[in-house]
Amino acid sequence: MITLYYPPTTKQITSWQDRLERMAIKHELIMGPELSQPQLQYGEDHLQGTAAIEAYLDKLEDFVKSWYEDRCDKYEF
Repeated sequence: MITLYYPPTTKQITSWQDRLERMAIKHELIMGPELSQPQLQYGEDHLQGTAAIEAYLDKLEDFVKSWYEDRCDKYEF
């Protein structure tokens, strides 16, 4: 499960939540008033900062997209 910790001033949280929901990935969003920047935890991956989270979600979206494109019913044998 992806856990996003974010300060109340994070403007991207709605966008990130929408992206995770479109990918059907289990996630949890936790507001942390004491945080100075957003953080993402996924297994052993731990990222800090908006740019790092954006890049991670971009890679994750590419992975999910390729996962669904690699199905055997799309090819004619």
